Amino acid sequence: MIKVKDNILNEAQLGACNHWLDNARWSFGWPSNKNIPYGHWNVDISRTPPNNTTDISERLPNEFKDVWKILNKEFFKDKATLVRCYANRQTFGTEGYIHTDTEREEDQTIIIYMNKEWLANLGGETTFYSFDMSEIIDAVLPRYGRTVIFNGNIPHCARSVTRICDKARTTLMFKATIDPKAVYPVEEIYIEFLKKIGADKLPHKVGTLADHLLRTFYILKSKGAVDVVALAGGLHSVYSTNAYKMALLPKEDTQIKELFGEEVDRLVRLFGSINRPEILENPDGSLNETDLFLLQCIECANLYDQNELDPQKYPHLYEVAKMFYKG
Repeated sequence: MIKVKDNILNEAQLGACNHWLDNARWSFGWPSNKNIPYGHWNVDISRTPPNNTTDISERLPNEFKDVWKILNKEFFKDKATLVRCYANRQTFGTEGYIHTDTEREEDQTIIIYMNKEWLANLGGETTFYSFDMSEIIDAVLPRYGRTVIFNGNIPHCARSVTRICDKARTTLMFKATIDPKAVYPVEEIYIEFLKKIGADKLPHKVGTLADHLLRTFYILKSKGAVDVVALAGGLHSVYSTNAYKMALLPKEDTQIKELFGEEVDRLVRLFGSINRPEILENPDGSLNETDLFLLQCIECANLYDQNELDPQKYPHLYEVAKMFYKG
């Protein structure tokens, strides 16, 4: 399914989003295809990885919350869950490559073109391909406010802008889903465990504690972490930590060890026992090299989800994150 609609958003709504984007901190190197080491400009508005299933609509800036409400009503009758939101920019020489946004058939991608003026000779069209990528099945030319919605597992590509293009091609993306299925084999057991121990009943900065833990798990998995590390990250505060005092499990509990293994349980307990993030930012030699790196990766995912991975406050962890999250 590929649908194109114009004039869903008005000038004021588009202008408010563009104003926010023009003042955002963009980063360079975001890859369209993770198997090809070339990227473009990006701002990750929601700070969520590709396979996230938690609702992140409340963590959006107000400008984007308003837009999402309109899109959800227009396309999903207010029944969809917003799982990602980000924006991309391409200048001449920053190419896009064929990719899919998700492995789940039920996930939907919405693209909004944000350039006020665009001509066909500037390039930058979005092209869609057959699943075997042997044929182009559709193409959409950018137009201010134009909205494209499609199944995220359809191969697609943002074509390069031409050499006569003196501006950045800007697109705003919303990723939505309805009743998402698990992607990772351990995911269903893990989510059921979070519900069993009541993590979905405790509040956190955005949503519930279960939402935060699940996003931490997805961040780690999206960057190639093995199940042991991703699960330890996704359970990092269930015994409580120096920052999160509300323990869901007593220290003598054996459920994590029995369900997910001794190493997951050990890392969760270790993370909860140290003075973090300070000891992970400024190591004092009390952790061996392997444990230090694994806990730093977990802390980076934890802080990133909460928008607290500040390069000035945590310069060392930020460097670890740059290495771990590269690509």
